[in-house]
Amino acid sequence: MRYHQVSGGAGSWLAAKVDMAANPNEEHRFVFTDVLYEDADAYRFLIESTANLLGRRLNWTIPQADDFPDYRVSEETPIEEYRGNQEWRAFLADLRADTALAMPELIWLADGRDPWEVFRDERFLGNSRVDPCSKKLKRESIARWRKANCNQEEDVFLVGIGPHEKHRYDDGEGGGIGPRMEAKGWTFEAPLLGTMEGEFGPFGYLADAGIVRPRLYRKGYIHNNCGGFCCKAGHAHWVNRLRVDPDRFAYDRIMEQKMREYLGSDVSMLTSTVAGDKQPLTLAQLESRVTANPQLTFDYEPGASGCGCMLEDAA
Repeated sequence: MRYHQVSGGAGSWLAAKVDMAANPNEEHRFVFTDVLYEDADAYRFLIESTANLLGRRLNWTIPQADDFPDYRVSEETPIEEYRGNQEWRAFLADLRADTALAMPELIWLADGRDPWEVFRDERFLGNSRVDPCSKKLKRESIARWRKANCNQEEDVFLVGIGPHEKHRYDDGEGGGIGPRMEAKGWTFEAPLLGTMEGEFGPFGYLADAGIVRPRLYRKGYIHNNCGGFCCKAGHAHWVNRLRVDPDRFAYDRIMEQKMREYLGSDVSMLTSTVAGDKQPLTLAQLESRVTANPQLTFDYEPGASGCGCMLEDAA
């Protein structure tokens, strides 16, 4: 069996497309780890793009972003009582069930928590160095499923790593998900490395397939994971989020402050270097800086996206 780790991102869709064309006689399955905090349009894209890979016409209408309920809870909700928006969670549970019936080839995993619940339960606010959210909701979730359901001798796992981030597959020094998982007895491949499709990137292929590009990309994000949230992302990511998704930024700012109060500690997801020393930089402080200096900009470093967390220290 060939298992494609689909993230809701365009790269993992193209990797699956390339590998399925190269291995048409193999059985293919798709594994998605849901953090319950995705952008509503990412779920639309996940279902639509997987149906495209399978060449399957669904007999029901895929929900569009505006069909989803609000994912947020009241600002007054104590972090100790936080369990996510139950209407949002119920909608996703129904969507998973409907999708499983229509496309059993798509294995949709969910721990049942979102990143803020993990931060609270672990009593640790994720940051650029440590990401308990991805560890619990993605890496450990898929590792448990893989151990219970897959065969090390026969099964292959495919990841959507492109040429600009090939170090995440194999850094030439024994690091990267390929060598690391091989040492654990699993076979991982990255179909886009060394291919024309990988060099061109996914968006032209999406257009050719008639699939609308996920809206986070259209807003300037460089990944389509976790609703644009990422504790490992840097200043450029969060400044973009403030400008294109101010409501989501505001919610994350509120939740970060709740975690700071819950932990009773001066912690933050971001840091700022002052006179050579790193200091906590809260989302509230970042917002104040951007408001005071509207021309403030940061550049993304290719291959440095925080969403590579799924591939780091895989279990």
